[in-house]
Amino acid sequence: MSMPAEKQTLTITKIKAHIGAEARGIDLREPVDEATRQRLYDAVVDNVALVIRDQTFTAAQFQAAGELFGELMEDQNRRYLAPGVPLVSTLSNRHKDSLGNQAKVNKTATWHTDHTNQEFPPNFTSLYPVALPDSGGGTGLCNMRAAYEALPDELRQRIDGMQTANTLISSARANIANPDILRDQQEAKAGPMIHPLVRTHPERGTKAIWFHKSKTERILGMEPAETQDFLTELLEVAMRPEFTYVHEYTLGDMLIVDNRSAMHKAGFDFDHSQHRLLYRLLVRGERPY
Repeated sequence: MSMPAEKQTLTITKIKAHIGAEARGIDLREPVDEATRQRLYDAVVDNVALVIRDQTFTAAQFQAAGELFGELMEDQNRRYLAPGVPLVSTLSNRHKDSLGNQAKVNKTATWHTDHTNQEFPPNFTSLYPVALPDSGGGTGLCNMRAAYEALPDELRQRIDGMQTANTLISSARANIANPDILRDQQEAKAGPMIHPLVRTHPERGTKAIWFHKSKTERILGMEPAETQDFLTELLEVAMRPEFTYVHEYTLGDMLIVDNRSAMHKAGFDFDHSQHRLLYRLLVRGERPY
């Protein structure tokens, strides 16, 4: 039974100094007033990621909760959608590819922000677990504005003006790509989408390192292989333990990530004979600058 809105007492506490907050005492199946909605929204933006505990959603209810954070957008991969809820996609280790075979699980997944090959990438990504393994399978998160601010001055100045050309899958990483995504890239008619490597947050004015390594065909002025090496080295310098947090899911967690300030990474440290199934939704964003 859900808790009446007037009986709910929302509390928000930090998880780590530089990243993450936790919200309790609210049931998002109930109506949410504007002041409460703004508190939740600001908690995501200010802490880069927010986990709202103790939710009990159908796919449709998860979609409705996501709409508190803005207009939703379609996932560009339309193969794995929640039945009857086209704005909610599913992430599962039991998906089948277009030929009916077990879909390739990319255990070389890297730190990234979502859908950088689109003109208007999502402001927020939200995840909600439906089935979980006994342990592992968390989502790694990193505060990329803190990472940017902590860079050596010379490196920060060097990357400030860089631009990336983004596609569905970088040619330098095609050998490890999901075959369906590789086929989509080969059939794509649009050219690369150009975005800044360092993104300015439109609401806070902060800057953050911002890219998806697997979708970065190249940094303008570099070749694809050189680009991949540069991005790897950049992350090695930028990533610090104090800026990162691995969210280990429990059923009922609604995780929301501000893609304009964060990177995230899927964890594959779990028994793959067990099911890991998450719902995912995306909140439409603006053109990065």
